[in-house]
Amino acid sequence: MSLTSLRFWILFLTSFLILVLLFSAISPGDRDFIHPRLQLDQSGALTIAIFADLHYGEEENGWGIDQDIKSTHVMRNVLGMESPSLAVINGDFITGENTFRENSTEYVHRIVAPLVAHDLPWASTYGNHDSKFNLSREALFQTETSYPQSLTRQMDPSLPGMTNYYLLIYGPPSGNEERPVAVLWFFDSRGGASYQHEPANEDDIPNWVAPETARWFSTQHQNLKADYGILLSLAFVHIPPHAFLDAQKGGLDPSHFPGVNDDVPVAIQGKGSEDTAFVDALLATEGLHSIYVGHDHGNAWCSTWPGREKAPFLCCSKHSAYGGYGTWNRGVRMVRISFGDGAKGCEVETWVRMENGDIVSRVSLNETYGIDVYPTADGE
Repeated sequence: MSLTSLRFWILFLTSFLILVLLFSAISPGDRDFIHPRLQLDQSGALTIAIFADLHYGEEENGWGIDQDIKSTHVMRNVLGMESPSLAVINGDFITGENTFRENSTEYVHRIVAPLVAHDLPWASTYGNHDSKFNLSREALFQTETSYPQSLTRQMDPSLPGMTNYYLLIYGPPSGNEERPVAVLWFFDSRGGASYQHEPANEDDIPNWVAPETARWFSTQHQNLKADYGILLSLAFVHIPPHAFLDAQKGGLDPSHFPGVNDDVPVAIQGKGSEDTAFVDALLATEGLHSIYVGHDHGNAWCSTWPGREKAPFLCCSKHSAYGGYGTWNRGVRMVRISFGDGAKGCEVETWVRMENGDIVSRVSLNETYGIDVYPTADGE
């Protein structure tokens, strides 16, 4: 080997080693450069499919096997009928109290298989059943983010919980694709039981978005505003903030707010005041259009924020699986963001795609929502 060739290979191997060391030093949730980029399509739109309360892993040696197969069938059916750009798994991947320590996170591979098959990126929030004696959020995060399609992140490890982060959505390929036009916010409402802590599965983790996270949220919003101006944004969190209970108590006329409203009262974060810092931050966030929650399997409505003008809309995701409580028909909440002209003329539409293919509760979340009249018997 010549001296020139030797130098080339030394330089190549040294560079490769540096890249390997840098890559290994970055947590899986922060490896942005290997993740797909969220971008509006050529029509200026982005569609999101929200899979909520999947609850895989119940009675894993018995009836839970068929139950999980049916849940996967729902995911495949909906993905075959819709063409989303992103999936959101909005909490409670797994019923952690029913799983064993040695295989609890193996359910992640079953859950995301339909998404991987469609080469569909996804982002997650974690729910109260994702922290139990035999299941930890940390292990769930490590397994989930081993997939390049996972956009789930942990932006600040000092914050309580895991899934506190945001994702930027960029303009269409034919437009200004280097500048974001929207933001998706994700928050960890925590809850559940500490991993391997006795007594087993006794819930001891606070079930609300922590005040520290609310402050982080406000700071990040101001930073993004300074860089890009006010951006349209959507927020996802598993357990509903207390504003959802206020909306339900105020009355949800199904002709104005269509969708199932069977979980009464809404099970909210904390006991009604612990999430005050988070709720205040939501209200103060300019451009925040709507908030999407899971947790209450029998609710699938969208509402205006009670007593507030120009406040975010409140939307319950549809129970998407056969795990967890309830026998309501299964479906998936879809959300479509569309921009008529760059970042101007934005519209947000949402509907529920049922397992059998029906589309129900299709509404436009605009200035007349809550006034517009919708059919009340729509098959949910």
